[in-house]
Amino acid sequence: MRITKRIHITTAGEAPHSAAVPRSWVSTIAALWVVVSLYVAQSFVPHNVLSLPAQDTARTVATVAAPQGWAFFTKSAKDPVYEPYHSFGDSWKSVSLTPHAKASNAFGFDRASRSQGIEVALMLHQKNVKWTSCENSSTIHDCLELGAKKAMKATNPSPSPTLCGNAAVVEERPVPWAWRDLSPERHTPERVAVWSVKCP
Repeated sequence: MRITKRIHITTAGEAPHSAAVPRSWVSTIAALWVVVSLYVAQSFVPHNVLSLPAQDTARTVATVAAPQGWAFFTKSAKDPVYEPYHSFGDSWKSVSLTPHAKASNAFGFDRASRSQGIEVALMLHQKNVKWTSCENSSTIHDCLELGAKKAMKATNPSPSPTLCGNAAVVEERPVPWAWRDLSPERHTPERVAVWSVKCP
């Protein structure tokens, strides 16, 4: 659409005609929307070097006017992830069914990978969860071996369990973007919970 100085008006019983629109009106309205958009965006993004006048007050108004914010559309990339593991003899292997869109999940049509997240949450919300810190472990395997010494007995309440026998969940945090060249891994282990799981 091309912005012009005139708009066309058509009314019943009259010939079409046009009316002049002052350029200052168009410029003022455009500038107003730019300022409003900037304040709304700045109110919801993380703290940064940009600071606008009365920004804190604007956040309250923006929360009411645009309650969904940016978090409505995406999950924070800094949040920890919980990776399920199973012991196979002397080694631990990830039994995560994600990503959801891979071929083994029928490119997202098989919902088993979704239900595994619920299963992990159910295991972590039991009363006998005992976390072991990975602070002194150089690898996930070392942390799992350390946590296995403190394994607790548990029952998996999931109707379709994937964690049975010697199982564990590792809490991992994404490697910050600024440190991406310092580590070959995408995630670093924070802590681990290990169980001897009985499945129904």
